[in-house]
Amino acid sequence: MLESPGAFEDISAREEQLIELIKSKGGHAGNVTLQRELGWGEAAYWPIRDRLVDAGRLELGRGKGGSVSIVDQGPATTVTPPAVFGVAPPAAVVESELYEPVARVLRDQWAKDMRFRSHVVEVTARQGRRDTGGTWTRPDIVVAALRVFPHVPGKFFDLITFELKPFDGIDVTAVFEALSHRRAATQAYVWLHIPPGLEPQDGLLERIKEEASRHGVGLIVGSDPSEYSTWDVQLRATRCEPDPEYLNQFIAQQLSSLSHDELAQWFR
Repeated sequence: MLESPGAFEDISAREEQLIELIKSKGGHAGNVTLQRELGWGEAAYWPIRDRLVDAGRLELGRGKGGSVSIVDQGPATTVTPPAVFGVAPPAAVVESELYEPVARVLRDQWAKDMRFRSHVVEVTARQGRRDTGGTWTRPDIVVAALRVFPHVPGKFFDLITFELKPFDGIDVTAVFEALSHRRAATQAYVWLHIPPGLEPQDGLLERIKEEASRHGVGLIVGSDPSEYSTWDVQLRATRCEPDPEYLNQFIAQQLSSLSHDELAQWFR
């Protein structure tokens, strides 16, 4: 439901208000910016945005917090923010400190941006000595999601894995860790923590992006794991169809019994 229905004339007026704001920004704008300038809460913004996407008037894009573009418009000019000077290096963040804030954002804002009908998010990195299939078979976070589309019959199931790396742990091998999950997952992502004012040396980020692109692995860079507005989806993961037997085994080994029950409800 849209929040505060009396605050706007009608749904069509809201749609045109959103379209006009995006046009004023060159045909492309981020979700966070649009919500802030319109003064809409999430319960008001996402349904209107999704109606326009379903109608073919908007298309989804990448960027920090996700973005949308007017269909058939030329690419908008990207403004590079000024470099940050005189900022003291932040305290080192260990990988385990990223799990919960990233999982919360995936569960809330990211899931809305991806238009999931239903979803569960689990931190799977903390399973002790439990056997999950060998080296590089245990992702840090798993998202199971159900999607439906207005013009395509049926339900679509996704199992999406995330490999998280703190700034001092960024390395190209993260791509291959994520790639190893593709045996049983429909999509795999690498999530890198790069605090403001810092940048990996010697073109490392570009090498990671190149390798991820070559293998269809998604890449997200975030300066604050708990703020979706700082997340930059640099590559969307390529969707694949794993062997159902591997998919079933992965769910059995990686997800909790509560998630098993939730997933069973989706297809009854």
